[in-house]
Amino acid sequence: MSEVPSTPSSQPPVASPPPVPPRRSTWGYTLAVIVLLVAGAVGYYYYEKSQNPEPPPVDELKALREYLIRLAAAQQLAPGYTDVNPKDLVADTPTDPNQWVVVGDELTFTVVGTDDPVQAAEQWNDFMQALEKATGKKVVYLDTVRTIDEQLAAVREGRLHVTAFNTGAVPTAVNSAGFVPLFAPANPQGKYFYEMEILVAADSSIQKPADLRGKRIGFVALSSNSGAKAPLLVLREEFELSPGHDYQFGFTGDHIRSVKELIAGKYDAVCVANDLLRRAEASGELDPTKYRSIYKSKPFPPLCFGVPHHLPPALQAKVKTAFTDYRFTENTPAGRRALAQGHTQFAPVNYEKDWEFVRQIDDTLTRLFDREAGAR
Repeated sequence: MSEVPSTPSSQPPVASPPPVPPRRSTWGYTLAVIVLLVAGAVGYYYYEKSQNPEPPPVDELKALREYLIRLAAAQQLAPGYTDVNPKDLVADTPTDPNQWVVVGDELTFTVVGTDDPVQAAEQWNDFMQALEKATGKKVVYLDTVRTIDEQLAAVREGRLHVTAFNTGAVPTAVNSAGFVPLFAPANPQGKYFYEMEILVAADSSIQKPADLRGKRIGFVALSSNSGAKAPLLVLREEFELSPGHDYQFGFTGDHIRSVKELIAGKYDAVCVANDLLRRAEASGELDPTKYRSIYKSKPFPPLCFGVPHHLPPALQAKVKTAFTDYRFTENTPAGRRALAQGHTQFAPVNYEKDWEFVRQIDDTLTRLFDREAGAR
């Protein structure tokens, strides 16, 4: 059957839908809320910043100038110290027993003042026991010493009886605190030395120190010979590069941290002691394929142990015996670190001879900016 089309009259009429009222835009309200939120966040940020202001940026060049002024004042024995017998640039032990340090049942000991005292006490516990055996006194780590300035004060006042200074700090300790250098870690032949090296990243385009013009160099600390003082002088004397003018610089506080920050790209070059570098490489802390050396200095004496000049002579002799008889072994933390650097024992030092180049560096650096002013 065919479909019969319907006619218009056969369908009910369809009603038209009611008109839709115009939709009101909410964009203005949304924008207002966003503005209020941003304003609130900005206001909170500046409030927090006002309550916790950021420290001012470090002025490395100003710090260097101030350090060199202090260094200039420590180029000879301070008043109150004498150097007569023997005449060796080191303060003599007083002949009057009333001027000797009064040491009770305890002998105080530290390594470098900036070392972590808890960690250092654990690492050097074996040697502290040897020191106890030689002196007959209980040896305690003086954990209140946290900086080189505190270490110098403790030696000067006789509160610190056996301690060590890094290479660059030894002359200041001798002249301003009456420190008597005695022993340094040494190889089986009794030799002790290391070199300062300038390192760059393995893929750096820098090939020699002269290429450091316009670059940023990482130093360890101003008191460090290999980490700052020696390279400052080398760069100026051998390559005519002046700090703050021909290159910028910053401080890392630690030799190994310097290398890690070099690898991370914070510095174009860093200056370190290569005995510490070899030790970190041997332990796996540093990967030597990540950097290379572009300069190696002449040898320097390493870290040096000693005593205050007014420690009683009989006690000084017992301390010397402890150092003379001690041998580093793999069984102790300090021993493993020493052996990684080729050190097996302690050897007596000669301050007048061994630190001659270090003293020359100090003396020349004190006139660094005077020379710069004259050159321009």
